[in-house]
Amino acid sequence: MQLSPSWRVVFHILLFAIALSVLAPMLMVLATGFKPPAEVFDFRPWPVHPTLDNFRTILFETHFLHYFVNSVGTTLPRVAGQVAVGVLAAYAFARWRFPGSGALFALVMVAMMIPHQLTMIPNYILIARLDWFDTWQGLIVPNLAAPFAVFFLRQHFLSFPRELFDAAEMDGASSWRTLWHVVLPNLTPALAALTIVQFIETWNEYFWPLLVTSSDASRTLQLGIRHFLEEDFTNYGALMAGVTLASVPALLIFALLQRKVMDAFLDSGLKG
Repeated sequence: MQLSPSWRVVFHILLFAIALSVLAPMLMVLATGFKPPAEVFDFRPWPVHPTLDNFRTILFETHFLHYFVNSVGTTLPRVAGQVAVGVLAAYAFARWRFPGSGALFALVMVAMMIPHQLTMIPNYILIARLDWFDTWQGLIVPNLAAPFAVFFLRQHFLSFPRELFDAAEMDGASSWRTLWHVVLPNLTPALAALTIVQFIETWNEYFWPLLVTSSDASRTLQLGIRHFLEEDFTNYGALMAGVTLASVPALLIFALLQRKVMDAFLDSGLKG
C-alpha cells in the first residue's frame, strides 16, 4: 500500500522516536564512561572534560580482563557446538524421512517452546554429579545443542533444490560430501545469521552462569559487572566504561553482519 506524503512523515517521525528511545540509554552509558567522577551525576548527556581514566581503571584495577577471557572462552565453543549440532540434525530432518522423524522433530519444537529457566534445574543436577560446578565445561557442555538452531536451519535446508541432491548422488558424492561441498557453501547467510543470534544470546546470558559459578575462576563478564556493584564499587564512571566494553563484541558482530542476518530471515520466510 502506497502511503501519502503526510503519512510518510508521521511514519518516519515514529521510527525516529523508537530509535531514539533505544539509542538514548546506550549513549548515556557511553557518555558516562568518559566522564570524570565530578560529572557522573551531571544531567548533561555529554562529558564536559572527557577522560579515559574510567577505562584504565576498569581494565587494569579490576578483574575485568579475566572475566572477558572467561566470556570469550565459554561463548565461542557453545556457539560452535550449537551451529554444528544444528547443521547435522537439520540436514538429517530435511533430507531423509525415517521412522519416527516426525515425532523427533516435534520433540525439537517442544524443546524450543520450553522456557530456558525450566531446564536449568536438571542441567544443574547433571553438572553437580559430574563435579563441573564453577568450571568452563559446566558453562559449555549442557548448552552445546540449541533447538532453535535445528528448526532454523531445517527451514533453509528444505528450501534447497532437491535436484542438486539428486545430481550429487548421481556423481557419486556421499551424504557427508554433499553437505560440506554443495549445501553449506550456498547457505552462508543462514549460517551467519544463526551464529550472530546465538552469539548475542550466549554472550549476554546471565542466569545460567549465576547458577553454576561462584568464583573468579569461571565468572563471566556479565556476572563480573554485577560483582563490582556487590563489592561496593562506587566508581560509576568506570562501571559504565565496563558496560560499554562488554557491549562491543556483540554490537560489532551484529554491525558487520546485519545484512546477512536480515537476508537469511527474509529468505526463510519466503521459501520455508
